[in-house]
Amino acid sequence: MKCSKCGKTIPSGKDLCVSCEIDEGDEMTPEDLAMAEELFKEMTPEMLEELQTAFDASSSAEEFANRIMVGSCPRCGSDNTSHCGDDPEIDDISVSRCKECGQLWCSLCDRLLEKSSPMCKQCEDEFAELEEEWENEEK
Repeated sequence: MKCSKCGKTIPSGKDLCVSCEIDEGDEMTPEDLAMAEELFKEMTPEMLEELQTAFDASSSAEEFANRIMVGSCPRCGSDNTSHCGDDPEIDDISVSRCKECGQLWCSLCDRLLEKSSPMCKQCEDEFAELEEEWENEEK
């Protein structure tokens, strides 16, 4: 069996990947399955085809998630990209980086970002407005 996160082979009879320690023995709950089924029912055939293409081109769950959530670099088109959630200087999964050309961009709106200011001001402002609306609705 291959690890869904890193793609390395898990020794026979083991549920835990010795490389990244993800537990492959965890199964989805019936609630998780029902939610996923509802989500797939709402997707267009084009969306489902795009998911299938990304799945087929990925060697691990992490690579699949990266293809779906981060995508290709809007500057050079490379698929060698990742989010910056693990980057101690940025620490934001909504900021993506191209490992080929170094470009940063907002994963939410695809705006190119500068290394000196790797946050999308427009998306931050829109999110702040939504948070304010939610707080007002709760009152």
